[in-house]
Amino acid sequence: MTGAVTAAPQDRAGFWKTRYTMLLLNTLGLAISYATRVNISVAIVDMVNGTALQERDASGGIQLVRDPDSCPGELVLEGPGGRKDGEFMWDKHMQGEILAGFYYGYTVGHIPGGVLADRFGGKVVLLFGILVSSILTVLTPLSAWAGYYVLFTNRVLQGLAQGGIIPAIQTTVCRWAPDHERSLFSIIFLGIFIGTLVSMAVTGVLCETVGGWPLSFYFFGGVGLLWCVPWFFQAADSPSQHPYIDPAERNYIKATIRSAAKKNLPVPWKSIMSTPAIWALVAIMVTFDWTFYLLITSLPQYIAQVLHFDIRSNGIVSAIPHITGGVGSLAFVWFTDFLLRKECMSKIWSFRVINALGTLVPAATMVVVALVGCDSTIIIAMLALSGFCTATDCTGSYLNMQAIAPNYAGTIVGIVNMFANLTGIAVPYIVGAFTNTNQTRAAWNAVFYLSAGVATVSYLIYAVFTTTEEQPWNVPISERARKANTSEGIENTAFDEGVMQAVDEEVIQRGHRRTVIP
Repeated sequence: MTGAVTAAPQDRAGFWKTRYTMLLLNTLGLAISYATRVNISVAIVDMVNGTALQERDASGGIQLVRDPDSCPGELVLEGPGGRKDGEFMWDKHMQGEILAGFYYGYTVGHIPGGVLADRFGGKVVLLFGILVSSILTVLTPLSAWAGYYVLFTNRVLQGLAQGGIIPAIQTTVCRWAPDHERSLFSIIFLGIFIGTLVSMAVTGVLCETVGGWPLSFYFFGGVGLLWCVPWFFQAADSPSQHPYIDPAERNYIKATIRSAAKKNLPVPWKSIMSTPAIWALVAIMVTFDWTFYLLITSLPQYIAQVLHFDIRSNGIVSAIPHITGGVGSLAFVWFTDFLLRKECMSKIWSFRVINALGTLVPAATMVVVALVGCDSTIIIAMLALSGFCTATDCTGSYLNMQAIAPNYAGTIVGIVNMFANLTGIAVPYIVGAFTNTNQTRAAWNAVFYLSAGVATVSYLIYAVFTTTEEQPWNVPISERARKANTSEGIENTAFDEGVMQAVDEEVIQRGHRRTVIP
């Protein structure tokens, strides 16, 4: 088989490329989606009239007591002279439902969001998700004033709208990122940490302004609406559909993307759901998400009610784990690559070590937080360390999913994340069950001990049942049969010819790749 070697495609001249604009817009879009998701976790501290709730409980026969373990100089239940800034009479159970409402919709929206992204492209699904959730964010104050159930419905709809955002981003990356630039495009997921930490810090500041807590929803919702303008005019589902891209860059991207092309295989649902390694991955991701959602939904309440930080300081302290998480995401990408590339240990032990850092270390920090009492310096240090280590979920666990079944990596991620995101619903309820009528440090310590126990048990399940071996059901039956024929020495001339042809094509393709990418 002979043929002339085609010339290597040349990228457009200049530093900034159209694909970098796509990268930037996706990063900002993901950051905005998380900002509108979590700002209510800080704002709700100022929305609720805690003193009025305490007076109501006291009039109903609940005795006002001093917690012997409380931080110095503070009552667990303040009297009539306490703060009355909040407007809403929502007890801890109701607050938990409001915080969990988003995740009802978010969990349900994952699968249809992914299907729509595959069918209609990432541009329209991402635009829909940010546009709708931003409008609902602007309407959040009005929803709150209209009533508790209206606000709860608003949060559910926000989650439903955002369910397709991650699948849309994944679809966009597959069509825009050359194979050798995939690591660069992983920067998009820094948007998770950027959006979360900016939202928590800025919300605390905005709540102290004349505009009060409603201003935080108007601000982040408005930023989301502004993002929709450049996305509508500058984004496209693929380089071929982009109206302004330089033809040289378009051809370069098309010539250097090969990994996205694969056959559409039927999903072996029964085999997947009966594989122990899948449930090991569910266990480890439940731990990661439990810790993450505890930090973004319940941490501000702990800082306000136990450590007694003001709203501005609350937002800043709540953002610390997400600042260190952003740093950790970059550090662990490098560390995981180092372990796998240098083969310092087997692949399965590399994943065990990475995921141990991401689960057992945060578990230990929760125990320390429970033991140190009111030492805010140590508590903040532990929160920072926990945020740093939980960033490993972007590396070890997802690479593990790809290793056991690369042909069904997307399906497995969808299944695992569906179960993991249920913790976004569960955590606020569990925290409320411990602390709703018992706002003491001991009650919060019970939450931390429970979380540490969940992390330890889940990691042990993962460590025992995980594997890095490709699963038999990952390979189509026809291909397994052909492999069996070859291994058993059965003569198959047609198959041998096909193999030789594939080898010849691979040799030519390798030579072509060397000319394309030095």
